[in-house]
Amino acid sequence: MADAFVLMDVTRDGLATITLNNPDQHNAFNPDLVADLNDRLEDLRANSDTVRALVIRAEGKVFSGLADFDWLPHIAHYTDDETEEDAEAIAEVLSRVRELPQPVIAVVEGPAAGYGLGLIAACDIVLATPAARFVFSEVRHGFVPALALPYVIEAIGITAARRYLLAGDPFDAAEAHRLGLVDVVVDDETDLAAKLAHFIDHIFAAAPGAIAATKSLMDDVTGLPIDDELVDEVVAVQGRNRSGAEAGEGIAAFLEKRDPNWRT
Repeated sequence: MADAFVLMDVTRDGLATITLNNPDQHNAFNPDLVADLNDRLEDLRANSDTVRALVIRAEGKVFSGLADFDWLPHIAHYTDDETEEDAEAIAEVLSRVRELPQPVIAVVEGPAAGYGLGLIAACDIVLATPAARFVFSEVRHGFVPALALPYVIEAIGITAARRYLLAGDPFDAAEAHRLGLVDVVVDDETDLAAKLAHFIDHIFAAAPGAIAATKSLMDDVTGLPIDDELVDEVVAVQGRNRSGAEAGEGIAAFLEKRDPNWRT
């Protein structure tokens, strides 16, 4: 059994890495891992002024399995209240990942199933190695993948969701990329390191407040009709941004041919 189900490291320049750390149970979600994740994600939100980006990866050969077999006997005897509390905690993990002001990058180096797929779908950028495999197998075991469903449908679309969530057959990293669940399939560990560094460098070159506001606005406007109300909302956001300190610094840095202060 792992001493800590979730490890977190934050570098001096503000890059956080969360590592799922229960490889003996394939990093499957259990109440302890979920509680640790929620604590770490809350810490990151509270420190958004100093932490610029988050990378989520996993210890061992599996990113996240369908079930923690040490916990299955307990789950089988949950009361309705315990089941609801368990679901609320997992839903909170997924929504916290989505709502973090910092960009979140998932690094998937092995099979992913269950709530781990919801975690991947909730991230902003997903990198996968050829060893990554994906399967929505809940229905084959009598479960409904309800908590991950909104994020998965948003990532791969309803047509692909019907195909893979109802049939429950596995697919590889190339297919995950075609569907939109994975952004980049890397060739090997060297390529992974290079691609990850590429995204982190670009994130750190951007203004953190502008990134946070853009993330929030994307969620606010997704699925809405482009009508007068929406236009008024985005005009207001643009106005607040243009009159803010970051935009002023960005203009000054461009005119003075120097890096803006968030790059120093």
